Order: sequence, then structure tokens, then C-alpha cells
Amino acid sequence: MTHTASFPRLTGTEPCRQPDADPEWWTGDDKTDRVAAQLYCRRCLVREACLAWAIDHPKDTGDTIWAGTTRSRRTELRREFTPRTPTSQEELA
Repeated sequence: MTHTASFPRLTGTEPCRQPDADPEWWTGDDKTDRVAAQLYCRRCLVREACLAWAIDHPKDTGDTIWAGTTRSRRTELRREFTPRTPTSQEELA
């Protein structure tokens, strides 16, 4: 059975939703901005739920920062958490 994470329940108090948080930090190409977004995400109370949703919905997250992670990091995490089927060589061992 495949489980899909629900979109995190937001309260409006998340760091990414604060007036001093520039949306470009999460969506732009500037490395300094993206680091700022990642630092903001570290203090977020819904970070786990946000990360779970982002891992489960790669087409919806694109190249933006989610839960302090980049697209490439989420791809790594997805591979790490995806159960793999043993090869016939491994079954014989």
C-alpha cells in the first residue's frame, strides 16, 4: 500500500509566511537567497510534514525549497526511503 502525505496544516506562523520572508528566497535562483530560505525552514514547526509532502509530490515542488531541502536532496531522500526489490543475486545469497 502506498501512503501519500497530506499537505501540511499551516497556521500562518511558519517562517516562510512571515512578512520579513521574501518568497524569492524559496523560489529564486540566487544561492544566498536559497540558503536564507533553508535557515528559515530550520525553525519551522511543520517542517516534518512539509518534507513528507514534498517528497511525496515531486512534480508539485519543482525547484523550490521545501522544508529546507532542494530538489536534488529530496530526490536523494526519496531513493533512500523507497523500498527496493532484491535482485535474484541477492535472493541467492
